[in-house]
Amino acid sequence: MLITGFDLSQLADKAAQRGRQLLSDLQSYLERDYEQRALPEFGIEKAAEYVGCTSQHIRDKEKDGTLPQPRTNRVGALERRIYNYNDVNQIRRALKRDEGPNDSCARVIFSNLKGGVGKTSHALHLSHFTAREGMRILAIDLDPQATLTTAFGLVPGLDVRVDEDIGPAMTTDPSLISRLIKKTRWNEIDVVPAQLSLQYTDWQMLQERERSESSLGPLPQRLNTALAVVEEQYDLIVIDTPPALGMLSLNAIAAADMILMPITPNFYDIASSVQYFSILSQLASAYTELLRVRQLSLLMTRTDSSAETRGNIALLNKAYGEFLLTNRMPQTRELQRASGDQMSLYEIEVPRGARETYQRAIDAMNGVNTEILQNLRQVWRTLEISHSGA
Repeated sequence: MLITGFDLSQLADKAAQRGRQLLSDLQSYLERDYEQRALPEFGIEKAAEYVGCTSQHIRDKEKDGTLPQPRTNRVGALERRIYNYNDVNQIRRALKRDEGPNDSCARVIFSNLKGGVGKTSHALHLSHFTAREGMRILAIDLDPQATLTTAFGLVPGLDVRVDEDIGPAMTTDPSLISRLIKKTRWNEIDVVPAQLSLQYTDWQMLQERERSESSLGPLPQRLNTALAVVEEQYDLIVIDTPPALGMLSLNAIAAADMILMPITPNFYDIASSVQYFSILSQLASAYTELLRVRQLSLLMTRTDSSAETRGNIALLNKAYGEFLLTNRMPQTRELQRASGDQMSLYEIEVPRGARETYQRAIDAMNGVNTEILQNLRQVWRTLEISHSGA
């Protein structure tokens, strides 16, 4: 029996109108919230620690004009110098204490078939950590959910319009990637954003396979070709992938020098990892000539001290010991709060919880990223040797 008086077209039109207003309100809120945020500010002692010199050396160089005059903040009768990460990198360059650009650009992807394991959070934190060290970073969001994009202050569908995700560079012209890159408040970080329509890129590539392969090359190589257009501008490209192994994730794997697989120590994630490696083995066999992966690492995330977790960690060590990073990221309230606010621990100026809780979280994250950076240095060396022999 049909229900009379039900006009789906009219109902959908009203819902769409209300939705557009909702998006507009959401954009205003997110933009206001993001504009109110700023990079954390700290004193000259912390700035000197990041640069690797004494605070007096910075004062002397500011006095003789080698460094620009710092911003100041009056605290009582005192004028306190204040800096942020962008200032620190400017000081590094002026004092010639930065490492300088790498001869090659390394590409690292965060990949897993399962969602909720920390791919986006760790892609964001690695981007911020390496930028804080003075490296030039391009972050690429391949996940249609666009969480990484939003963390950089861009609202999908509003700040990111149609054809402003990576899709056009993979389906039309790889050189289009240059116009897709957007600046962030971190001077050292650019981003290629994502939006919901990116989920159709997989389908579009497969539908136009015969027509496009002759002009754009093999489907799994599209992202690699696009990255080659811009990679000389960066030291590191960090790619966040969707929790599925479709054409977007396959392109990420084919473009990667290093695969980082976050995994939580529970039964379902362990089962998912088995499936992931089985599929990866098949891909490597089928596309041997296309892959450039030099490093594969597993990062345990959201660990705790329960007996079940300890048992699962022992199983993971037994199966994947040579792949597991030594450092792990425990489940912490401070990281949960930061993720909920779509920001990283490195952007927090005043912890909302106990200072000790925040310090434990930041120490653990620094340990993880320092180990990843050590592995990346090996990748850079391998790339440089490969290029010098080419």
